[in-house]
Amino acid sequence: MRNGWMIFLLIGHVMFAGKLTAQGSAGQAGEFLRFGVGAKALGLGRAFTSVADDASAPYWNPAGLSALSRSGGAFMFMYLPLKQGASFNYLAGGIPLRLFFVKSNTHNPFLNFVQDLNIGVGFLWHSLGDFQFYDDSGRQSEASQTAISQSALYVSVSYPLHQLLKGKKFLSWGKFLRGNFDLGLTSKFVRSNLFGEGGGATSFDLGFKYSHHSGAVNLGLTIRDLNQASISYGSGVAADKIPVNGALGISVRPPFGRLRGLLLAFDYGVIAPGRRSHDRMFGLEYDLSVLRADLPIKLRLGANSNHEAITFGVNFSPETLLERDWLPSADWTYANDRSAFDATGARFSFSVDHNPFTARYWYFRAMAGGSNFEQLANREQTLRYLQNAQQAKNPGGRAYRYEAALRLADVEFVSAIAELLNSSQQSSLDNKNSAKHFERIGELFTKRAHPLLQADFGKSAVDSAAYCRSFAYFVQSLILAANYDDAIQACADSGQSWGKRINVFYERPGNHTTETAPHVHYLQAFALYMNHFQQDAINIAAEKLSGFSLAQYLRGHILFLQGDYLGAAAELEAIDLNDSHFPPDLFLPLASDRRFGDEILFLKAAALYKISPHAAGQYIAEFAKIPRFFPDSDMAKFLTNGPSLLASLMTHFDKGEIEQAAALVEKIIESYLKAFSSGTLKEESYTFNFR
Repeated sequence: MRNGWMIFLLIGHVMFAGKLTAQGSAGQAGEFLRFGVGAKALGLGRAFTSVADDASAPYWNPAGLSALSRSGGAFMFMYLPLKQGASFNYLAGGIPLRLFFVKSNTHNPFLNFVQDLNIGVGFLWHSLGDFQFYDDSGRQSEASQTAISQSALYVSVSYPLHQLLKGKKFLSWGKFLRGNFDLGLTSKFVRSNLFGEGGGATSFDLGFKYSHHSGAVNLGLTIRDLNQASISYGSGVAADKIPVNGALGISVRPPFGRLRGLLLAFDYGVIAPGRRSHDRMFGLEYDLSVLRADLPIKLRLGANSNHEAITFGVNFSPETLLERDWLPSADWTYANDRSAFDATGARFSFSVDHNPFTARYWYFRAMAGGSNFEQLANREQTLRYLQNAQQAKNPGGRAYRYEAALRLADVEFVSAIAELLNSSQQSSLDNKNSAKHFERIGELFTKRAHPLLQADFGKSAVDSAAYCRSFAYFVQSLILAANYDDAIQACADSGQSWGKRINVFYERPGNHTTETAPHVHYLQAFALYMNHFQQDAINIAAEKLSGFSLAQYLRGHILFLQGDYLGAAAELEAIDLNDSHFPPDLFLPLASDRRFGDEILFLKAAALYKISPHAAGQYIAEFAKIPRFFPDSDMAKFLTNGPSLLASLMTHFDKGEIEQAAALVEKIIESYLKAFSSGTLKEESYTFNFR
């Protein structure tokens, strides 16, 4: 008889669970596992499979725990009061094992594997409270067990699969699809108590998450209860099988302007539990701190087809409320009345994250390998660290998010320069595709970086060398985009209209002049030259760049253009050929060999020709010095490769064909002048213009 009584209670409980969810079908085993946890996820309408970036990840998608490896440990508590004394609660925590390696950078393969693991533990419990039983006469029964409760312990682990796939050609992501691909696994230990009759089961969830390297797109897939475990109660009570279910999700974060604060998420229930309809879930979030850095509030709106028709929520996460590295976060969500279960309205959760992985941590980790940006462009891990720095929650100092944005822009600039220099084509500055490319790079230094500068409003220290280098790259991006007026203005006010609006000529404290000052003056002179203000360019080179060899070369070139051949020869003669390499941060005009000593010799020879066009032996001798002193240079290759122009000049001289030699020299000089005016000192440019 007792067994029949328990079966009756079990059937009643299952029917009651079915009423709670109001999905038009009978209740199912493990129904409480699908109630949803975390006010953040519920505020997004449960579209959380591809987001899953907090301590609720063991519930929604265990692969999302890998997000903690970029931020730190997370702890969460959610309380949801139900009707008539019932409640639904969730307590969880997640930590990346990298926490134990914050101050070290191990090269041990096993330790590298361990520190990439992320562990999460969550405990979910659901109580329907005490029931009162009455006998046939209407008197209250004194039953010893009057409560119904259910609980589940989640133990999760995640690992970044992209670490294993790295270097595998047949599994490579390709340049566009590179990013993070994470795997997560959850073991659930489910317990159910029906008026003293206990049952349990062990179930498993599997999750995947892909995050594009830009941070703009995330994809997620979760399959829950994939082993369809049965809750066995014993005492003749039939076991309940937990049905498998799964969701596929996508979320988008536009990475530009004020849209950076927007999150759009959509989930679809690819595997519906039992015969239920497939879930469709949608969520929207906007971070108001994008508009004002001192406004740490997020607003959320969500909707779904099978649970809450519409939800809205608020998050408050003040970065400076607690001590350094600790970040509190309060989430409140309201759901409309749709069913008996959802009629409770408000849900509240509170979390505290431990964030030693600040922007400063990721920035210095990225820069530990040095500042050779051409090499950095080929280091996917370094670029990911800089991305992490931009996205880091950063209590306390609020520093280095802006610096990380500048370094990424530096990498883009240097990579684009290397591509131009290594190109076998002419690659002139008037190339429209190149101009558009560098216009976009210039925006990385301004429109993309400026919001992060606002977010780092608490930082006062400046790495002068890195900041000034970024400014030089920014100005060169403007010049390469043919935006000469803005380049001239940026240099004219010493960089005070850019970035942190400080004078790049001086290093604080003490206002010592930086090594960048001559570089900025030179770029201003070069931009003036490109904008056809030759005399202004000469004046800057003469007044502010005495002894700066690259500026002396520019001045000699302009004097030659103006017909002052004696002045040009004198200016060029004063340059030490041993000091004819481009400074590390200057690339204009573009030169494949990164030197201009060969062009100095060429201009000297050309000036001698213009002064005495019939003294062929003299100027041809000067031309001959180029392949002798700089055999691998662009100009040497132009004069000696293929049908050797230098050999032709010597032949004309030997035969006494002075007029023919002069005509050839004129054509050679014209090809050089066209190349320089287009901003390139490359063999390809010289040859193209000559032909």
